[in-house]
Formats: sequence, structure tokens, C-alpha cells
Amino acid sequence: MRLDRLRRLGAAPLLAAALAGCGGGSGEGLDANGRPLDEGGGPGGPLQPTFASIQANVFTPICTACHAGASAPAGLRLDEGSSYALLVGVASAEVPGLQRVNPGNPADSYIVHKLEGRAAVGARMPFGGPYLDDATIAVIRQWIAAGAPQGTAP
Repeated sequence: MRLDRLRRLGAAPLLAAALAGCGGGSGEGLDANGRPLDEGGGPGGPLQPTFASIQANVFTPICTACHAGASAPAGLRLDEGSSYALLVGVASAEVPGLQRVNPGNPADSYIVHKLEGRAAVGARMPFGGPYLDDATIAVIRQWIAAGAPQGTAP
């Protein structure tokens, strides 16, 4: 299919993602400080320590650049319909002794290790940066510390 036809069909972002792959860490969805762009009241609203807010502000705009579809790394799909079931209480594929999200225990949650760059295996996430800032990671830690509920109340 010709490039100009793809553009007319609105497939430019999809084409760009396909050409770039996941190794570049384009920073799309993050501001210059590594904070999600939607924090200031965009479609996801201000970032809150709830699963819905983290999904809308972090997982969907940032993580699904790589963690989507059948080829998601380690089978970890972070799209809206899959992420909770594949994160909470599920053993990490890279370090099976740790849960991806260990409800009530952010220090022993593999996602926190990956976001903070202290995982024993693999690269810091988002792969290649820019990385989430400490304030955004703190909100994710707060959600996990509250038991990682799927509902909106922390």
C-alpha cells in the first residue's frame, strides 16, 4: 500500500510505530521530565493512584507502544482490556519469584523494579527511555500499596 494512501487512511501513527519498533524509546506520551502528558487534565485526567487513571495516563499512551497484541514482550499486554488480569497477582516471566504487581507490596512488585531500573533481568521501562519520573512511579506505588484495586477507589 502506498504511503500517501496510508496517510489518507489515518494510519500514519500506526505506520510510524511499526517502522520504529519498540527499541527507540521515542518518548511519545511523555513530557520533557518523563511525566505522562495527560496528567494535566487530558483524556486520562490528572494522574491518580487508581487503576483506571494509571491505565489512561501511563499504560495506554506509553506502554502499549510495545506491550500490545500477540507480540507483546513476555506476553504482557498492557492494553485496557488485558492489563489488569496480566499484571495483578501474576508471576513475572523474567523473575517468576516476583509478581508483576504484588497487591499491598510495591517494593516486591516487578513492575516497580522495571520502572525504577533496578530489575535483576532486562532493561528499564519504558524501554530506551525517557523514563517515568519519580512522582509518576510514586503514584503507581501508592496504587499497589493500597492493594492494587481494579475499581476507582484507592
